Amino acid sequence: MIFRHLPLLFPLALSCLSADSPPLEVAEGFEAEKIYDVPKKTQGSWVALTTDGKGRLIASDQGGQGLFRITVGADGDPGNVKVEKIPAKISKAQGLLWAYDSLFVHVNPDGFFRVTDSDGDDMLDKVEQLNSNKGGGEHGNHAVLFDEEEKNFFLVAGNHTNLPKDLVKASTVTSWDEDLLLPRQWDARGHARGRLAPGGWICRVTPDGKNFKVHSMGYRNQYDAALNRFDDLFAYDADMEWDLGSPWYRPTRICHAVSGSDFGWRSGTGKWPTYYEDSLPPVIDIGPGSPTGVASGIGTKFPTKYQDAIYALDWTFGTMYAIHLKPQGASYVAEAEEFVSGVPLPLTDAVVGKDGALYFTTGGRGTNSALWRITYVGDESTAAPTDPGPADAAEARALRRSLEVFHGKEDAKALEAAWPHLKSEDRFIRHAARVAVESQPVEQWADRALKETHPQARVTAAVALARTGEKELGPKLTGALLSVDPSTLSEGQFLGLLRAYALNFIRLGEPTDEARKQVIAQLDPHLPSKSADLNTELVRVLVYLDAPNIITKTMALIENPAEPEVPAWGELVTRNGRYGGPIKKMMDNPAPTREIGYAFMLRNVRYGWTMKQRRAYITFLNEAAKFPGGASFAGFLKNLRSDSLQNASDAERAALADLTGEELTPELGFEVTPPKGPGQAWTMETAMKVLDAPGALTGRDFAAGRNLFHATSCVACHRFDGTGGAIGPDLTTVRNKFNTRDLVESIIHPSKVISDQYGSSTVTRNDGTTVTGLVVEDGDLVEVYTSDPSGKPVSISHSDIQSIAAVPVSQMPPGLINTLSAGELRDFAAYLLSRGNPNDPMFKK
Repeated sequence: MIFRHLPLLFPLALSCLSADSPPLEVAEGFEAEKIYDVPKKTQGSWVALTTDGKGRLIASDQGGQGLFRITVGADGDPGNVKVEKIPAKISKAQGLLWAYDSLFVHVNPDGFFRVTDSDGDDMLDKVEQLNSNKGGGEHGNHAVLFDEEEKNFFLVAGNHTNLPKDLVKASTVTSWDEDLLLPRQWDARGHARGRLAPGGWICRVTPDGKNFKVHSMGYRNQYDAALNRFDDLFAYDADMEWDLGSPWYRPTRICHAVSGSDFGWRSGTGKWPTYYEDSLPPVIDIGPGSPTGVASGIGTKFPTKYQDAIYALDWTFGTMYAIHLKPQGASYVAEAEEFVSGVPLPLTDAVVGKDGALYFTTGGRGTNSALWRITYVGDESTAAPTDPGPADAAEARALRRSLEVFHGKEDAKALEAAWPHLKSEDRFIRHAARVAVESQPVEQWADRALKETHPQARVTAAVALARTGEKELGPKLTGALLSVDPSTLSEGQFLGLLRAYALNFIRLGEPTDEARKQVIAQLDPHLPSKSADLNTELVRVLVYLDAPNIITKTMALIENPAEPEVPAWGELVTRNGRYGGPIKKMMDNPAPTREIGYAFMLRNVRYGWTMKQRRAYITFLNEAAKFPGGASFAGFLKNLRSDSLQNASDAERAALADLTGEELTPELGFEVTPPKGPGQAWTMETAMKVLDAPGALTGRDFAAGRNLFHATSCVACHRFDGTGGAIGPDLTTVRNKFNTRDLVESIIHPSKVISDQYGSSTVTRNDGTTVTGLVVEDGDLVEVYTSDPSGKPVSISHSDIQSIAAVPVSQMPPGLINTLSAGELRDFAAYLLSRGNPNDPMFKK
């Protein structure tokens, strides 16, 4: 089924806290209160939260400060909150779960641990390592939670975490691979280069940590997951904000993590569209963000619909969403309500307390941390939900689960049970049936797949056969697909046919020349289509087949673009200011993403171009780069242009030189001038005295602050309001995560807290010379991204490298603001806190 993205609900009320706390926006009828400020020097910055067997809270520092037990009095009064250091020597947990009279701890990056009380004094002190599945930095080991039967666990890990192969005993996900028909580009800034499937994963793990079963995969960096009342699992997957504006951008989203699911994250440009027959769509797209904790509303003393909700926390934009799930078929559709939000409010984790309140932490990456509590004070009933939901949805859910029992294991009953459902119009039932079939020996059903006549079942069976069959079945499968008349298919079935062809060619081998011509004759008449998705997949397959008309037809699509597609999550961006200027600009002036996708695929065609077509193609790329986009947007287009020129002759490249010398960067639109000063050697004390003064951040000058961001060279490494480098974090949303003191501290003491995503290393060459910067592996080369304003890396051959060593020093030099006067410092700070919004109240005169 195709999920409709429903609008976000917005019943918000302002909850004012103590004088030193920012006001939070909270859903109507709820109150949020800060009940504990975490002393950073002794207790760190809290990122994981759970409850123990007595209902006390347990939190973990992201750094090395350890675990802490929190006892909250019935009134939640800050004076009635007791915090104790847990003696067990373990920290850096991003997943905590109390089970079997023990605390299970998923540590980033070290693995899975069990912590117990060895002497009966009610304090955890014994640490036992259960396994050492190594996580990769902030995309590493994440949550741990009970499975549906509360016997085994779900372990959650991001896309830089290798599966512990010696511990993986089974998988419900069948035969995963990259499955890309055309060559990918890695991220233009080097992120996740070389990372392959399964990407982020969720495994079912026995309590001894020794037996892993892959349950769901294909995520980028899902930090957490939760079960709803019907025992369905939901994960909140992360986006790659650098991809904004590109056709492969995927927003943060809520995924129904069913058995055997692959949500199609593949590194760089390789991300699968959600309509692929061997993948599944999200329940809802949220938009840009940084997902952290996920919690179920089960057990809260909230109105019934809020008990049925899943709570999803966004660190970057300081928002907790209540995801209201509505059963539809074997899965769900959803509405996302902004349940709690604030500035700054870097949310990290949430858990339901024994008192029925929802507790959450803020912090992470060394920011000031706090413990908060949400209670319901309205008049609605807080009775536990008992409604079983629509009967047809319950039946569909039961059918899906009856098919999932065959996933990952041979069973004589599987084929007869699953085959009739390969034709289901419900994607989740069809998916469950296909995975059940793929789990059986292919020789038992290959002939049946080749002879299947129902349009949908034939497509689904063909996808299954391409994914699991031997190469000798490739020509037979091509013949079966050639017997299909695409004009008789629905859009979804036609997309499935094209995916079946792609998988057949990827896994079972290239077609013969005769078969190639037959497939072109079958598909070419349908390009162009009225469906943009069909156009994308037709171009993909016909480019691969080198169809004679593919350049002419695809250039016509590029030169006659469809109306720009505004994403379903765009409404949220226009409704609140927390998302900042760049994303608003992208909504107001969206890049031609669909056409960029056509151009990306067309770059692979070597012969048949006219010079007019070559020039039109390069001109399109040059113009597309002027649109606002993420940090990798222009780099992707530059690499795309370079790839296309590799398929041009020397004479053609010479004739295109007037176009290909153009820099692919957005236009700045103003002249940068140096600070006027006089400056001084700013310290935390002197800077905060200036910025904390009454009215310090009112009546400021937006244009002056923007100029200073460029004049102080911040733009060389940091992106803000859609412009700048990507060696350091994007600062557009800094206001959502940092208060003014945190911001000033990160500028004056840049090496105090360094995210591992932006950590530097020193590369020493054999001749003794060194280069320091962000290190990215690229085949036989190591690319070092320094603070060079051009953004060009230094490429060094592996054979020329003596050593690579991480350095605890930021690439950002101290003293960047020492050229600023007091007034300029205020303009500069106001600009960084404005999210790029010139209409922010700080700039009102």
